[in-house]
Amino acid sequence: MVHERIYNSPLPSTSLLFEGATYDIGWDGRRDTSHDDQPCTLPTPDYALFLINAVKFQCGQLFHLFDERTFMDCFNKFHELGSDPSQCPILWYIHYLLILAFGKAFTVRTQTGRRPPGADLFVQAMKLLPDTIFLYTEPLHSIEVLCCAALYLQCLDFRSAAYNLIGRAMRIAVEQGMHTEMESHYLAKDIVERSREAWWTVYILDRHMSSLLGVPLGLADEDVTAHLPSFLGSHRKTLALSIHIKISKATAEIQRTVYRKRARRDQQFLHRVQEALKIVATANDERNASFPLDIQKPAHGISRLSAYLHIFHHQCIILATRPLLYSFLQKRLHASTTLRVASRGGARALLRVCVGSAKQTIDILEGLQSQTLLESFLPFDLDAAFSSALVLLIAAAVDPSLLRTDDRSWLQSSYAVLDEMVSRGNLIAKFHKSELQQLDKNLQQLPVPPTDVPSESQVGMQESIAQAAPHVVSDGRAASAGSDQLYISPDFLGEWNSEDGLSGEQLMTLANSLDFAYLDWLGPDTIPAFESTMPP
Repeated sequence: MVHERIYNSPLPSTSLLFEGATYDIGWDGRRDTSHDDQPCTLPTPDYALFLINAVKFQCGQLFHLFDERTFMDCFNKFHELGSDPSQCPILWYIHYLLILAFGKAFTVRTQTGRRPPGADLFVQAMKLLPDTIFLYTEPLHSIEVLCCAALYLQCLDFRSAAYNLIGRAMRIAVEQGMHTEMESHYLAKDIVERSREAWWTVYILDRHMSSLLGVPLGLADEDVTAHLPSFLGSHRKTLALSIHIKISKATAEIQRTVYRKRARRDQQFLHRVQEALKIVATANDERNASFPLDIQKPAHGISRLSAYLHIFHHQCIILATRPLLYSFLQKRLHASTTLRVASRGGARALLRVCVGSAKQTIDILEGLQSQTLLESFLPFDLDAAFSSALVLLIAAAVDPSLLRTDDRSWLQSSYAVLDEMVSRGNLIAKFHKSELQQLDKNLQQLPVPPTDVPSESQVGMQESIAQAAPHVVSDGRAASAGSDQLYISPDFLGEWNSEDGLSGEQLMTLANSLDFAYLDWLGPDTIPAFESTMPP
């Protein structure tokens, strides 16, 4: 949008990141393993154990990728028998290769070329993976394997392939009834517990990947009755999963409503944003109470799990409110100066919360970076850094007062986070930084407010904008007598600092304070429809 406005031409394809084009995993997709020129080399048992523990630390708090007891039993037998793949179950060996691939990706800090660490192990596993008709012979283990493969592909930006693999896992799980309570005299307790852990991992990954692709969900929440796993009595782990699930449900609801097929930015659109904020608010206080995050005290260690839950929460808020920001960007691109988003109807409050979540996300990532906890392979920190910086760049171009300061330290912090990921071999982070720099450069070329008294034509433009959208005026100047009232925020946001988090009650108050009568200028005649293929 910005490039076309500045240069009056479409963005060149060389400036676009095409899915699956960043990394080269060295595989043409064929399953034949008889002519491998460079078969993968397995690590020694002690190094393999180190890699497995790295996966447990990086992924184990968020996802169930393997059942430790059964997996390690096979691990010990495998190495007792001389590490001969022909002497162990083929599905376990495939699973083992995938876990080692993750371990390499998490622990190898440098990279040359376009092939990621562990790619040889991953390719070998995929070549050995049986067809779906054979995966049903061991459904639970197959689901764990498919989750590993899908997540690995997601990390490399093979989003469609990842989505299809997690879809296979979802189908097997549903066919096996894992989405239900699974209470039966014929099922052992350990199988039920393992099935619940596997199911909720499938559920969360499916919601995440569906949202990124902007596609409809394959299973409605009302059809899911599965209980939470007990994690051997670990209440904290169960609570973390519960909060993660609630955020995933909120993301899915935003995807289903705000970004649904041909959803237009009219009163119905804003009503859907309102409902989405209410869903996000339900898990807010529970997360703050059980997984607090005080990044203002560097002497205190940061919990990686707490950071993830807070980041997911803020990204959910951004996902719900960002379309409104894009609407203002479209108007800004056709105006001769910056806009002033006023409070009437709640538009300013929505954008301030969107900006606040973006700033807090970058603060969290900066805190993680300071304690060497920033993740450079899993995509969640990278996605959060990019989307947050994108929001702040656009907000500053639309209405600088939304950021309440001219200090652009947040942009340098974003670049620093991306630079560290690049230094660890993340090629996607390198491209995203380039995208942000190009966007920033283009936004700087938009017309800016004059420093002297506005000309007659500029005053006319201000009045035109004010008439078209009663709660938007140019550069904060009053469009008519008494219009200062347009800038009065809801009471609970009056002195709110964007860097401060909102409680669940405040989020709910914000949602209930929206007055759609003043926002109906965002109608279908002025703003194009969202299509179902548009990624959030």
